[in-house]
Amino acid sequence: MAKLDDIIQELRNELGSDFVAASVVGMDGLAIAGGSVDPEFDATAASARFALVMKLAAKVSGKLQLGQVDDNLVTTDRVFILTRFLGDGSYYWEMAVTKDATLGMVRMLMNEYADRLWNAIPH
Repeated sequence: MAKLDDIIQELRNELGSDFVAASVVGMDGLAIAGGSVDPEFDATAASARFALVMKLAAKVSGKLQLGQVDDNLVTTDRVFILTRFLGDGSYYWEMAVTKDATLGMVRMLMNEYADRLWNAIPH
């Protein structure tokens, strides 16, 4: 998974001090790459819990016939957490950034990096 971690590191460099955490996660809730620069951010727990969020978002969107989920945004008093499916939806990407981050830029970078991450996952 070194290639995945290299890609995440490249993204981290682009985001600079706004980067908090990023993980590539299977729908079983287990991260296959990533981590956090914030010792208070539990990337393992976030990966497991956000797998449930992604499953629910896809289910609700389908039931309401709203189309495919593009991304999901959770805003807390400390961070923005964006999640989006990768490839065929068997993995998702979770990214936490500071509240000082520009969401448009984060979404743009996630769009740019999504295919690279998907292609680096062993299938």
